[in-house]
Amino acid sequence: MNEEFGKSGLYIDDLYTLRVIDPEVANETNELKDECERFTEKLTDFRRIIDQFANIVEVFAAEVDQEKMRAVGVQNMLKTFSKQRESEQQQIQSEIIEKMVELDKLKIEYQYLQRIESEQQEMIDNFYQNQ
Repeated sequence: MNEEFGKSGLYIDDLYTLRVIDPEVANETNELKDECERFTEKLTDFRRIIDQFANIVEVFAAEVDQEKMRAVGVQNMLKTFSKQRESEQQQIQSEIIEKMVELDKLKIEYQYLQRIESEQQEMIDNFYQNQ
């Protein structure tokens, strides 16, 4: 009897209900529908995970950019300190040269004064001896 209905496109399922579709095809269709729903849920979950990951990557990229800027600032500051130190060193070298030149002048003046003192002392000694 089932076969006779099957020829006319009507089917009886396990609950003895008259169907237009073969019960096996109906079960497979329901299973496919359920599987599609699970797949859609998984795709939705995947999309949510991807969005979260994208947000995390954006935050991380912003932090990386901020650290890059900070590193560039520190690097520039170090270059400034280096140039400033170099300038100070040149200034100190210049002062040293000035002081050495002044020292040389004072040495020459000291030698000159010593010579004058010795000459004067000699003159005084000669004066006392002659008297």
